[in-house]
Amino acid sequence: VSTIFASVVIVALILGFGAESLVADMVTGIFILFENQYNVGDIIEVGGFRGTVKEIGIRTISIVDGGGNVKIINNADMKNVINRSDLRSVAVCDIGVSYETNLDELDKILPVIFEEIKKKHEDIFTDSIECLGVETLGDSAVTLRIIADVTEQNIFKGKRILNKELKT
Repeated sequence: VSTIFASVVIVALILGFGAESLVADMVTGIFILFENQYNVGDIIEVGGFRGTVKEIGIRTISIVDGGGNVKIINNADMKNVINRSDLRSVAVCDIGVSYETNLDELDKILPVIFEEIKKKHEDIFTDSIECLGVETLGDSAVTLRIIADVTEQNIFKGKRILNKELKT
């Protein structure tokens, strides 16, 4: 009887240790669902991977990045998550102008250019476009930093449009 009892205890311990990660994933999954910190469709960043939440399950979460790559993460491994959908999103553009450029004159015409860009791409830019000022003094150009309010899903597209429009 003691041998059978010892065998049952050993099997129970093996199953307990083996199911530990499964139980941790499930408990964490329940908290994720009830706490509502992020939902399907939100853009999150976890462990350096940025993507849109595709599916939230009891055991795992599926995230799809901009290239269509799907990352499946165990719920217990969802640590230090940034919900990018809850933050103000800005497209950042650094553009170089020659040292001969009169920056005071440029500051006067940039708002007009920004307004034209915003009107042309009103589906991308949600609010203002503004020049923050001189970012760096390079070897051959003065770099200006320009930012524009966008939705998180348009953050990279907004930057590319700003680069193109300002170059044009």
